[in-house]
Amino acid sequence: MTAAQQEALETVSRNIMALVTNLVLILDAEGKVAYASESVHHYLGYEVMSVLGQPVVNFLTLEEAARVKNDFAELPAPEWRHYQVRHQDGSWRDLELTWVSLLDDPLVAGVLVVARDITDEVQIRQELAEQKKFYQTILEDLPYQVAVLDQQGRYVYANPAAIGNPEVRQGIIGLTDTEYCRWRGHDPQLAADRQRLFAEATRSRRWVNWEEAIRDPDGQFRYHQRHYLPVFGADGQLDRMIGYGRDDTNRQRRLAMNTRQTQALHLCAQGAPLQEVLDQILNALEVSFPQAQAALHLSDDAPRAPSAPGMSAEILAGAIRIGALELQPPETGELIEAQPVLDHLAGLASMVIERDAHLKQLERLAYVDGLTDLMNRPAFVRALNQTLAGGQHPTVIILDLKHFRNVNRQYGHTTGDALLIAVAHRLEHDLPECSVARAGGNGFALRVPGGSGESTIKALTQIMGRPFAVRGETLYVKYHIGVSPESQSGEDAESVVQQAEDALYRSKQLGQTVSRYDAEEYAVELTALTLEVELRQAFANRQLFLVFQPLVQARSGSLHAVEALLRWTHPERGAISPQVFIALAEQSDLILDIGGWVLREACQQAAAWPGGPVQVSVNVSARQLESPRFRDDVRSALMVSGLPAHMLELELTESMLMSPGRDVVDVLEQLKVLKVRLALDDFGTGYSSLAYLNRFPLDVLKIDRSFIQGLGLETYGHKNLAIVRSTIALAHELELEVVAEGIETDLQRKILVGLGCDLLQGYFFSAPMPLEQAVAWRFGESLCPAEPSLTCLKRWAETSIPLAKSVAP
Repeated sequence: MTAAQQEALETVSRNIMALVTNLVLILDAEGKVAYASESVHHYLGYEVMSVLGQPVVNFLTLEEAARVKNDFAELPAPEWRHYQVRHQDGSWRDLELTWVSLLDDPLVAGVLVVARDITDEVQIRQELAEQKKFYQTILEDLPYQVAVLDQQGRYVYANPAAIGNPEVRQGIIGLTDTEYCRWRGHDPQLAADRQRLFAEATRSRRWVNWEEAIRDPDGQFRYHQRHYLPVFGADGQLDRMIGYGRDDTNRQRRLAMNTRQTQALHLCAQGAPLQEVLDQILNALEVSFPQAQAALHLSDDAPRAPSAPGMSAEILAGAIRIGALELQPPETGELIEAQPVLDHLAGLASMVIERDAHLKQLERLAYVDGLTDLMNRPAFVRALNQTLAGGQHPTVIILDLKHFRNVNRQYGHTTGDALLIAVAHRLEHDLPECSVARAGGNGFALRVPGGSGESTIKALTQIMGRPFAVRGETLYVKYHIGVSPESQSGEDAESVVQQAEDALYRSKQLGQTVSRYDAEEYAVELTALTLEVELRQAFANRQLFLVFQPLVQARSGSLHAVEALLRWTHPERGAISPQVFIALAEQSDLILDIGGWVLREACQQAAAWPGGPVQVSVNVSARQLESPRFRDDVRSALMVSGLPAHMLELELTESMLMSPGRDVVDVLEQLKVLKVRLALDDFGTGYSSLAYLNRFPLDVLKIDRSFIQGLGLETYGHKNLAIVRSTIALAHELELEVVAEGIETDLQRKILVGLGCDLLQGYFFSAPMPLEQAVAWRFGESLCPAEPSLTCLKRWAETSIPLAKSVAP
């Protein structure tokens, strides 16, 4: 290349470099500036000639100089690196550098450096960082809950008000709601609801508001008001989702307290058990101050002031102090404005306690005979149930005055009443070990301790043999006596009283003074062998039929299911007791055929129920459960009828579960495979019942009527109440549905509703009914409109009387 060409090339190079906006340097092997582009003046304020030959470290801090030396030794060179370089005026500029080593090129023998000024960018970034820090500080201290999610619903930020736990707050970043709920053990439905609302806000491009409840680590629910605000970018696509919220727990708790106060007043007005109403009042205090410890004391020795720091309010009956409502604060924290709430709830408790005492007084009057001051028949049955529940085995004696109408007709009703009073007083005085009640117009019932039946009968003969001096008249009274057998475990009071009444009826029929009930004697009278043959004929001739008794929802009284019960009306003997003919059938394989027919018939009737299939319960005998064909009978009944399997409930007894035959657990597991429901009937009357609840795959627990009929009674009523309450609570803990059998009074119904029983069954709602009446049944509608309800129930009860009574001459 000629000298002219060389000069021209240099001129072109200088012109090109003058147009280059970046700073270009060439450093020699010693790190001195061998070349600088004209832009060095623009970037750093230096003239080109003033920097040539200068070591580059003169323009850097000591730290930057050391870093440059190390960085230049790296191969290959990085794309860009940030350095601070001193300006000619002494200030520092931010430059990004990149370089290429040309030390091995003899024409250059140096390092080519290219730089660009990023001072303004750095300043802008710093300002943005400061703004971000400023706004983040506001968000961090903001009491309102704020969270930011990206387009995929993953958390990119959450302030302390949203998540107070620093570890959880850090861990949520990058997670979706589904992942967060899985991590923290929250209800998956919470995440599903949020995802749906996220999509709704994105689609509508508007605010979305909702409420949600989350259980905190101490097990308390906290309630929140939530909002989603979508933010869109310039392209119209979702950029981020901002979530706002606030803790609404205090307001919700105030509402919950008001609700529970209202419920307490409603229960009080409905005559619910006192303890249930007081539980509602205590619960109202607990929901208002969930972190505190609340207690309600009812006794003369209730503390007059709480121990340790706390507060209390007196519960009064009139002007008499009968208890206290107490509130203890948590270990950390204090109770704010709690005393007015405490005083208000204590006043509410005082009111309901006074009302309960008044109602108990009225109830006592309802169970006392107004003429003789003895117990009346309902009170006698209640007391007898309590005795039976206590494990005792009393005998019941019914005494009926003979020709009492003649006394009224000859001497007048005043004298007749005086005679009844005299008999009552003599029975109470001369038989102190017996409980005496007036059982009817001229009848008396005695509850005799076990083992004393015969001696009491002898004493009665002597007592009634003496004349009565009444209103100046000397009267000799004749009588009939009916005696029940000594009661057995599992019997209920009504059945024992019925046995004594049956014996009294037989005494009158035969003209005897004393008659004793003997079930075997009645069965013998009908000749068991003949009856079995007739039963087979009845089954073949379709004389057997089903009746249905409703099981109602405890709170609403609406129909939930029906229990199918087998009945037999003999063309000559009339209604035959199921206890008799089912016992005969179980002595042979006939029970298998009858049981299979009952299953099929019950399923078909339930599947064809007007308005849609109804759940039906069918009693299963021990012989059926032991039979290898039973599972096939159940499957066949379901297939033929089309009834869904879960709408068939099989009722078993504890004695059946103790069967020494086939492995009961295996049989029940096979039935569960079919998806039918299994119920344990007559719970509490057999063996150690609690073991079966854990061992067998049960769905339903039916509390025996002996416990139900004692509810609400003054004597031992609290024991029955405790047993039933514990049974219901235990069953619910084991996820079993609870049915109470033998409901006969509205008081029993109300108590069971208050205890949380699921289903109720008994004559209070309806006796077992033929199909035509059952499908039209509604709670509250009489089955016998022309007759009083008790008469109606009695008529229905007569379809299940012992067989001998139905054919007695």
